[in-house]
Amino acid sequence: MDIASIIPKSASGKSASDPVSKKFPVTRITLFWGKDGLVGLESQGHSGGGVKGEDVVCAAVSSLVQALLVGLRVAKVSANCEIDSSAPLIRARWAESEALGLNLLTQTIVLSLREIASGRAGHVSISEVYLS
Repeated sequence: MDIASIIPKSASGKSASDPVSKKFPVTRITLFWGKDGLVGLESQGHSGGGVKGEDVVCAAVSSLVQALLVGLRVAKVSANCEIDSSAPLIRARWAESEALGLNLLTQTIVLSLREIASGRAGHVSISEVYLS
């Protein structure tokens, strides 16, 4: 049985005491918001939800972040991206002027990441930064 599944959750979906994050690595996601929508995202760390190479939580987060990067490329958005597989770290920022046109893509990614975080609060954390 996965320890994260037996920790009591609050109404927000976060663990009441969140002891898991003290024992396991956590994927930290930071969302950067402008006045018209998401203007950047950073994902850092491993979720610690399984054996390296078999961690479905980490794979789910990575897939969503990679899908965001592909979507930015398809939309021909000029984004500043940094990828460091040794950290691991993926960081992407784009112009505020692009945010409104990307809302369908970015909201889908954000809602999906929130779903993962709500079910795996000890393994995935999301913080949000409001720039405007």
